[in-house]
Amino acid sequence: ENYFAETEQIAFGTGVLVDGLDFSDDKMLQGRTLSYSDTQRYRVGPNYLQLPINAPKKHVATNQRDGQMTVRVDLAPGANPHVNYEPSSLGGLQESAPSGAPHTPFVQGNLVRQTIDRTNDFGQAGQTYRDFSDAERDELIANLLANLGGAADHVKARMVWLFSQCDANYGQRVAEGLGISVPTSDPYGGSVAGVDRRPNQGANSDGQPATGGAEVAEREGQTAQPY
Repeated sequence: ENYFAETEQIAFGTGVLVDGLDFSDDKMLQGRTLSYSDTQRYRVGPNYLQLPINAPKKHVATNQRDGQMTVRVDLAPGANPHVNYEPSSLGGLQESAPSGAPHTPFVQGNLVRQTIDRTNDFGQAGQTYRDFSDAERDELIANLLANLGGAADHVKARMVWLFSQCDANYGQRVAEGLGISVPTSDPYGGSVAGVDRRPNQGANSDGQPATGGAEVAEREGQTAQPY
């Protein structure tokens, strides 16, 4: 009925597939697949999927918020409208668990998807902290204490734990400012310390012994439930 609304604003993306379809190992195809959705965000806008011509026929709940020309907020029934990230102790959406087996084409053996055995969730944050001058570190700690002072105790403990995984001094200074001790393990029982996880090697980004391994991180990462 309207050429512009129903044709010019159509935003196709080769990466949008129904379950059961997958891509070949062609590098050109994979590269173009990655770029299509980003191109539509630039061409039409960050909320192009909210336009009627591009929107799904069924309700979809996401953590997408705001941006230019927002039409609506895709919330799930009963979800906390103030939380658009995960994980969170305040509720909010959680990523749906994957279903089915991954596609494994045979190319002189099986091509499979596996968890990367060398990830470091805290290394860059720790290095940045150590690169700061004394004045910058003092200002960072002061800002954190000003914002965490009124937080719930379990939130304080969780944040101190995360800071300590970046750098032992980082976590210790925040803990002292809040009047609490640095937890010896994750208060939420979530991901393990930020380590450069390789076989038979475990240490935090600041060189301290790690409290877990890649196996724990993989196991904990698979416990997310569908919303």
